[in-house]
Amino acid sequence: MISIEELKSTKQFDSKPYQKALRVNIIKCSAKTYYRNSKQENKVLYHMALADETTTIKATCYNEDYYMQTREQNGLLIRNYIFKNDILLLTKQTKIARMPPLTISAGIIQEAECILQPPAPPVSPIKAVRGAAVKTLLSVSGTITEAEDTKNILVGGQETKIRSITINDATDSVKISLWRDATDFTIEIGEYVQLTHMAVHEFNGEKILNTTRHSTIQVIQPPKENITVTLFGMEKTYQEQSTMVVQIENNENLQSMDIHNTPLMDYLGIETDTEDFENALMPFLPITLSVLFCNGCITDIIREI
Repeated sequence: MISIEELKSTKQFDSKPYQKALRVNIIKCSAKTYYRNSKQENKVLYHMALADETTTIKATCYNEDYYMQTREQNGLLIRNYIFKNDILLLTKQTKIARMPPLTISAGIIQEAECILQPPAPPVSPIKAVRGAAVKTLLSVSGTITEAEDTKNILVGGQETKIRSITINDATDSVKISLWRDATDFTIEIGEYVQLTHMAVHEFNGEKILNTTRHSTIQVIQPPKENITVTLFGMEKTYQEQSTMVVQIENNENLQSMDIHNTPLMDYLGIETDTEDFENALMPFLPITLSVLFCNGCITDIIREI
């Protein structure tokens, strides 16, 4: 029997299977990844975060038959494994047996949990996507404004699911490609979502975001943000809110943004029973205001700038 710490200190440089058994706990197990090998054969692999009393290790398993047994947080005894580049490789020749789980410290468990799900980058404003380098990892949040249907495309000869959505916040909007299992997330126009571990990509000259295998998506409560906007013109007006052309702070691009009518009318002294709100607003435009922005809409007026 050998511990993970002892295994990591060994100097075996070939790819022969290790004979010394390794006793570990499974802390996390990933979903399956489908790929084609050099012979163009369809294969499956998945990853695990393992730990014992001494430390942690990442494992990659190429034996799909073990998936149901290893996806649970069991104790395992592993033999005939390969240790290469600090990763434990489980192949068709690897033998596993279930054992009672070890007693492992909370610190080691926390370290193992980060192997398959590294800490998420801090949430950035969407405008940061435009200046970010390709392959940069970002977390963003915003209101879903567009959502396309899921479709299948060929990637490396395999059918792969993809779905495109667009989100915006007070600073900008961005198109997001949801890949594979991420397409299963229930998308509702108008919901406020937070997405983590998103990779910056460039497509047709436009910066977009792609989900990665570490990405998470969740619906969260939209925050209220204090922003400065210049209102230039009216696009559409309804009974309770309007869509206006605005410029946000130092952003040179004009964009469309919804605004609640009543707070704007109250601030400007326009009678709330005015039948022609659009014409009543014209003498005040353009106007720069400090406002509260929430879930894609200006909800309150603070003061004129």
